[in-house]
Amino acid sequence: MVGIGTFLAVVAVWFLWARWRRGQLPASTWFLRAVVAAGPLSVVALIAGWITTEVGRQPWIVYGFMKTEDAVTGADGIPVGYATIAVVYVALYAVAFVLLRRIAREGPEAELRQGAGVEALP
Repeated sequence: MVGIGTFLAVVAVWFLWARWRRGQLPASTWFLRAVVAAGPLSVVALIAGWITTEVGRQPWIVYGFMKTEDAVTGADGIPVGYATIAVVYVALYAVAFVLLRRIAREGPEAELRQGAGVEALP
């Protein structure tokens, strides 16, 4: 997980350095391979982090120091926090849906005509 995170940071710095130095996107074969590998590796790092977190909790329960029912939080306000997160995600979904539907209907060139002040596109 840490190694993959370091790799992803190096790829990002590599991109920024090439963009700053040359003023264009890096097009080397090794950079493109690194970018292709970055997508799946980021998912692997995410899952590895989740597994590490969950496995780190389990020894206390497995070896009899704590029952599984005692490991569940009893904190107040959890329903409020969950509802807030749910509302935020529903709002983000709605905004993304409306924007993507508008772009699909009008095309990406419509955004350029309306937003950038372009008089006419050929």
